[in-house]
Order: sequence, then structure tokens, then C-alpha cells
Amino acid sequence: MKDTDWEILHELYKNPNMTKVANLLYITQPSLTKRLQHMETEFQVTIVNRTPKGLEFTPEGEFLAQQAEKYLKFLRDTQEKLKEFKETTEAEILVGSSYTYSKYTLTDLLLRYRMDHPNVNFTVVNDQSNVLFRKMLEGSVDVAFIRGDYEGAVNKTLIGKNEAYLVTKKPVDMEALPSMQRIGYKTNDRTKELLEKWWENWYGTEFPAGMVVGYIDVAWQLIARGIGYTVCFLPENFENQYNLCLTPLKNKDGSPVTRNTWFLYSKNKRISRTLEDFITYIERDAKENERH
Repeated sequence: MKDTDWEILHELYKNPNMTKVANLLYITQPSLTKRLQHMETEFQVTIVNRTPKGLEFTPEGEFLAQQAEKYLKFLRDTQEKLKEFKETTEAEILVGSSYTYSKYTLTDLLLRYRMDHPNVNFTVVNDQSNVLFRKMLEGSVDVAFIRGDYEGAVNKTLIGKNEAYLVTKKPVDMEALPSMQRIGYKTNDRTKELLEKWWENWYGTEFPAGMVVGYIDVAWQLIARGIGYTVCFLPENFENQYNLCLTPLKNKDGSPVTRNTWFLYSKNKRISRTLEDFITYIERDAKENERH
């Protein structure tokens, strides 16, 4: 018996019509008839009788059809388990992460995970959160750690909130900001929207263009040398290596200006066993941090 023979029995029992089953299995009807005759010869039983109403399974045929269902399930389960073994031994997870999340949080998180999962390898893609969100939806990364709120066909877990700060070399009067040199930096569109909204609410004007640098680290270095200021979101474990002055940004009602950090993965992507374990780990870690 070939695997395809068991499949023929299974499909014929569900739909006792030679033409339909032949089309379903992409074989000719004569070939299907020949395989059925071969099975009857091998088991020395009659599997079906042809009646004016169509095919009718004999008791022996019904038994073989039931065995076919069990065998095909066994085959699928075996293939899936072997696939899991392969994924475990050759596992790689593509992680998208914003630059600052990678710098201050992700490295330690991945190291902790690998202590218990040494066979899992990670490839980390750093980019702006809006770009990473698109990459995740396209399937070019498996999961993403993203700053700001994005909507789409995703599962998401809130893993943190960051407050925004005015960063200067020395304390300054907030009223003086419009006349000072602002240093902009590469960031995602949601972050820009939050900071621009704060500025417009306080000063009633558009966010000043100012000087633009590649990464936030460069802005901090310039500020340490007395060049301008910036407004940005800082992680809780921010290392103020330049001894800068950090002034929390407040909304007009006195509440802090905050930005969400999310762990995301697509609802439409197949989840391997390895990826499922990593997702469970991140979600459990987020719940524990929330309790503390």
C-alpha cells in the first residue's frame, strides 16, 4: 500500500464518486480504478460495490477506510513532530527592534533567553518602528519590538512606557526654547507626532526644524558640547554618560508625555514551535514586569 492509496480510500469514503475524487487527487479516473483494484487484490477483499446509486463500501471497505483515516492522521502527526525537531535544532528568529530598544533592553533579554535555549539563534534588524512594522506585516521579520502605536493584523503585548524629556546641557527656562537651536534626529513617525503635538500645545507653533542628525546619540554628544537641545523619549535605564540636564515634558494638565513600547507578531504568519516558545517567554516576562 502506498500513502496515496490510503488517501484514495479516505477520500472515496467521504465522497463515493470516482470522477470527483480523481479530480480532487489530480489523477485520471482509469488510474484511480486501477489503484482500487490493486488494493482489493492485495487485501483479497472487495472494497466497494458499484450500484445504480453509485459506489457502496463493503464492511471490509469501511474498515479499511477507517484505518486510512487513522494512518493519515499518524502520518501528519509524525511529519509535524519531525518538523518541530528540525526547527528546534536549526532555529533562527528574525527580530525587528528599534535602535534605542536594542541598545538598552533587547541585548540583555536575548542573552537571558539563550541561556535556556542555546540552539536558538537571533538575527536582529534595527530600523525605525514604522519601517519595522511594515517588515513584520510583509513577513521579513518574525517579531518586532516597536515604539509607538500602530494598528494592523497583529498580536501585541505592551512591554513598557517611556517618558519624554527636554535634554539640555544646563537647566533652561522652557519659555526660551523657541529661540534656541533644536537638534532633531532620526526617529519613527509616531514619536514625531507625539513630540510635535506637545510642542504645538505649549507654543502654538509648528515644531522648529533645527539641525538634524542621524541618531539620538549624536544629538546628546552635541548638547554636551553646548550646542542646542533636543526633546526625546528616554528608557528607564538610560545611562546619562554626558551628565546632561533632563527635564520631564508635561502636558498642560500636568500629566507626563509618554510613549508605548509594544512586542508584536503577525496574525497571518505561521508560528513555529520555536517562535511560539519565544513569544510565550516575552509575554510572560511582560506580565511579571507589570506586577513588579
